[in-house]
Amino acid sequence: MIFRKSTFNTAFYIFFIVLLQYQVKAQPKLLVINISNGMGVKGSKVCLDVTMENFENLTSIQMNMSYDATLVLPECPATFVHPALQINSLTEFSCNNKDKGYIFYLWGGDKTSIPDGEVIFTICFDIIGEAGNKTPVFFNGQIIDNGIEICGEDSNGSTICTEEIISNPGTIMITSNTLQAYYHKCDADSDNIPNGGSLTFYGTGGLPPYSYTVMPGGYTGTLSVDGERFTINNIPTGIYTLVITDANALSSTVTPISISDNIAITIDSFAIRNPTCADRSNGYINIKGVSGGISPYQFKWSNFISGIQLDSIGGLSSNTYSVTISDFNGCEKIVSHTLSVDTLRMNLQITRDASCTQIKDGSAVITAVGGTPWTIGRPYEFSLNGNNWIRFTPPHTINNLGSGNFTLTVKDSIFCDTDVTVYNMPFNRTVEMSLDITDAKCNGSDDGQIEITASPYSVDYTFLPLINFPNLGIIKTDTFKVAGIPAGNYAYRVLDAAGCKDTLFFTINEPDSLKINPTIVQPDCATTGSITLNPTGGTGIYTYKWDPVQAGNPNVLTGLNGGTYTVTVTDDNDCTATFTQLLNQQGSLNITPEVIKQISCAGANDATLRVDILSGNGPFDIIWRDTNGVQVGNSQTILNVRPGTYSVQVTDNTLCSNTRQITIDEPLPITFTSIVSNAPCFDTNGQAIINIFGGSTGYTFEWVVKGSSTIIDTGNTLNSKAGEYVVTVINQFNCKKDTNLVITEPAKITFPVPQTRNVTCLGLSTGQAVILNAPGGLTYNWSSGSIGPFAINYAAGPGWVFATEGTCKSDTVFFTVGTFPALSIDNAKTIISNPTCFGENNGAVTIEAQGGTGLGYTYVWANGVTGATLNNIQADAYIVTIGDSNNCTQVDTFFLTQPDKLEASIDRIKTVELDCNNQDAGKVGFFTSGGNPGKKTFTWQSGVIVDGDVAVGLSPGTYCATISDNFGCKDTACYTLTAPAALRGELNTPDEPLCNGGTTCISVKFVTGGTGNKYTFQINNGTRYHRDSCVTVFAGQYFINLIDSAGCSIDTIITIGQPGAISVDLGPDREIQLGLPSPVINVSIDSPVGLDTLVWTPFTSINCLTTDCVTVEINPAETTTYLLTVTDRNGCTGTDDITIEVKDVRNVYFANIFTPNRDGNNDYFQAVTGPGVEKILSFAIFDRWGNRVFEKADFLPDPAGTDGWDGTFDGRRLDPGVYVYYAKALFIDGKEIEYSGSVTLADKVKN
Repeated sequence: MIFRKSTFNTAFYIFFIVLLQYQVKAQPKLLVINISNGMGVKGSKVCLDVTMENFENLTSIQMNMSYDATLVLPECPATFVHPALQINSLTEFSCNNKDKGYIFYLWGGDKTSIPDGEVIFTICFDIIGEAGNKTPVFFNGQIIDNGIEICGEDSNGSTICTEEIISNPGTIMITSNTLQAYYHKCDADSDNIPNGGSLTFYGTGGLPPYSYTVMPGGYTGTLSVDGERFTINNIPTGIYTLVITDANALSSTVTPISISDNIAITIDSFAIRNPTCADRSNGYINIKGVSGGISPYQFKWSNFISGIQLDSIGGLSSNTYSVTISDFNGCEKIVSHTLSVDTLRMNLQITRDASCTQIKDGSAVITAVGGTPWTIGRPYEFSLNGNNWIRFTPPHTINNLGSGNFTLTVKDSIFCDTDVTVYNMPFNRTVEMSLDITDAKCNGSDDGQIEITASPYSVDYTFLPLINFPNLGIIKTDTFKVAGIPAGNYAYRVLDAAGCKDTLFFTINEPDSLKINPTIVQPDCATTGSITLNPTGGTGIYTYKWDPVQAGNPNVLTGLNGGTYTVTVTDDNDCTATFTQLLNQQGSLNITPEVIKQISCAGANDATLRVDILSGNGPFDIIWRDTNGVQVGNSQTILNVRPGTYSVQVTDNTLCSNTRQITIDEPLPITFTSIVSNAPCFDTNGQAIINIFGGSTGYTFEWVVKGSSTIIDTGNTLNSKAGEYVVTVINQFNCKKDTNLVITEPAKITFPVPQTRNVTCLGLSTGQAVILNAPGGLTYNWSSGSIGPFAINYAAGPGWVFATEGTCKSDTVFFTVGTFPALSIDNAKTIISNPTCFGENNGAVTIEAQGGTGLGYTYVWANGVTGATLNNIQADAYIVTIGDSNNCTQVDTFFLTQPDKLEASIDRIKTVELDCNNQDAGKVGFFTSGGNPGKKTFTWQSGVIVDGDVAVGLSPGTYCATISDNFGCKDTACYTLTAPAALRGELNTPDEPLCNGGTTCISVKFVTGGTGNKYTFQINNGTRYHRDSCVTVFAGQYFINLIDSAGCSIDTIITIGQPGAISVDLGPDREIQLGLPSPVINVSIDSPVGLDTLVWTPFTSINCLTTDCVTVEINPAETTTYLLTVTDRNGCTGTDDITIEVKDVRNVYFANIFTPNRDGNNDYFQAVTGPGVEKILSFAIFDRWGNRVFEKADFLPDPAGTDGWDGTFDGRRLDPGVYVYYAKALFIDGKEIEYSGSVTLADKVKN
């Protein structure tokens, strides 16, 4: 149950959620619930605190608190609820079921946290059971009503609920202030149990161990602990006395205990209803006809539901349940019964593994047994991965299963289902590719190669290029080699004959471009030139081939006078780079033309040239000419230059000049190929791939739908639906080239809506569906499992079909299969006539069918009779099978009832027995049970006087009447009135109380005769007591009446004595001075028996002057009252108290002058103390300037007076004068008092 705030002001809702997919969440810590313990006497109240741990971010709690309802009963609502649970929340304590042993607690509100250990609520219980018993108090998860649920929020704000808690139960113990003996008994049942009855007893409230004696019979023994039960089995019938004595020799007696000859507790029968499903809690147990023992009965069930009117419990799951039945005497009978159900069980066996992870061709066989299967048609239904339910007959094969996990559940006709079970479909193989790569040797070369091997081995693999590869066609082999591949990123896919596949992505690398990086020094008019090569890129060591040829392998040429030099640089992979340099002839200017800006894109005329003049004297004359010799410029820099070779001539002011050439190359145009793979199915993606010659490094792509400007992809591969697309290829110089590509798709798969044929009988799976004029070449897949244009085995209701062509699939078409209405009995036209009297066979039933085809109804009864009417039948269940023209059948049952048997029994209320007061005015009345409703007619025997239905004025004899109802059902009953015997009886002699003012009990030894067997007795004309009672009384004289059921009585007088009281006298209260003892106190004690103990309370500050502490002195630090308790050997006590009043006298004194002249008189100044002073905490003396001249702490002054101040400071005599003292004294009663004053030093110290 998810409890939400939105329901607080309306109602509570229960949501049952079936989860077909599971989400794993971090679970909060379990709520820990602690219940305190308590104890009390019968009739008192005890309150328990409930604390919790891990109360973090909770939003709702619902729980049932259980206890033994025969011992305690709770009070609602709780006496205390934590304040945090009262803010914007709802708290409910429901005591509706408190007599059954549980109450319901509900709280819901905003997200709340409470620190560990704080009291959540306090609940109080009234104690109704006897002492010596105890009950646990705990939160019970076995009660179906509401159950346990704790909900809270996780860190994401999601609600998480759990039924799990950690419950630490409390205990309520019922105690007694005095020793008490209790017993339970089971009477003998001589007809069935010849060995006698049983007696169970225990003691409580005293000091264990206990000894017990049961007389007669001499049963004795020891009970080690308080409340320990002991049972005497096979005890004969008779009157017994139980005496329990504790370790202090105190006794408790129970008598008389009557073990009678009775009928044991018996149970007539059980009414059982098993749960409908293994996971449902709707079972029921009813105990019928409890008899024997003495009512009323109490029931305690094993799920801790308890109480008086609980002979049945419901909401039960499959399990074994026991119940303890106790009668009025505490006799117990334990019975148990097991509820069971044929559990719905499912099994699945994989019969064919999936070929691989990409193909759904696995198969499994599902079987199911148990539960309540359908009796018409296929017996069970299954759901795969939470999809539609499909009826099936086990064993059933499920096809087209893919690899990996899938879920399956089965349900029966009453919607019992199995758990959602996760299975794993294995697969046979995994297609994998291994790759051997040879990178390109040189930058820009196309000599890379690959070798791809597919496994496991097969000659039926098909290799398909994906990225950047040209389409080489279908290759059937397990090893595939390709050479002549330039550097770039590539992908290949391999498929086996079944369609299992693997895709491989890889890169062909190339070394960095080999670059010569020359440094040129041109000869000029005055100096020679040089060429220095600084190659980079390529692989390994460089070699240099010069033209003109140079000796060795130089990378530097010097002393050059001009001319053309060509060098080819070769690396270890035979990759080459060539460089040609024209040097000026010596005596000419040193100039270098250079390209400042290359042509940006093919077809553009936007280059920039510049000539650098490295020697000579200006001003310079500059002339630029194109390939045709046409002058195109006369400045050092020229712009907007076309591709071609240009010469520049520079002349200085000395007419030294030079001419050089430079070539502007046009960039290669963007060149690419495109591969289009059309969509394989309608409304699926096709593919378009752009392959750049030389690789796609540095290129970007912009794909748009034709007519739109929105870019839909930026890679070289587009996966998209059918349509016309424009792709623009952009190189690193932002040069662009575009093209149009078209992706097509096959037509959508369509077919006519299926025609259906109704199910012949409701509940069967005989419906059919067909696609008329079905297009050929398609495979039709039906929800019933059929394949092809025709489908069978449909139950009434929705169905679906889709078609496939290869890997393409149509839309799913839904349809409905109809059915005839349910074949049933028309209740409005059914006539049932029940038998008039119990056991008669004059009943009849007439029925009429409806529904089905509406034609050709037939009626066949289980007893072989055909037709719509059965006559002359008795009360029973009658089964009929009705049919229609389709041979559909339906079974129904009709119940004919009869009145209960008319029976007359003696009416104890109307019947007046003969007794001592009434010898000829008896009455006999009968009451009836059963028969038909209405007034009953009584016919008495001749000569009887009748008052209404009651015979009156009767003397001893037998009287009979015939009773009939309004349908003529009859019964005859008789009853005999007898004159009673004389009432006789005797009392047990009570034991005198052990102590003055103690108690004993009065009980009946026997009582016979009189009228009836419900004997009672009265004490001093007071309350009536059952004859088995032992009534507690004090010593004295009592008037006793023994009374029978009719109120006739006999009388007697009984006198109970008692010993004298213990007298204790401590004398008058005393007054003392603090620190001084009291006068001697002599205790006066007068006891009828010897003494056992004397206990002073408190025992502090008492000085015993005799070993028995009868003579004492008392010296308390404060006024105290002392209690003396005297106990004799029988445990009887006497007390007296005395109050010692302490006068508040503080004996601390100081002199006001002293003469420290060492004459032996008054030489020291000190604190003088008397009785009551514990010590001087501090003592200091100061001169008139505030200087401390003497100090002492934590001491008791010496009576000789030598530990005070001698008038010196640091051994130096001080001048006479007035000095100030300060002191703090601690007294024996713990008080601290400060003293201060002045003292006069009258004379210096004599030397």
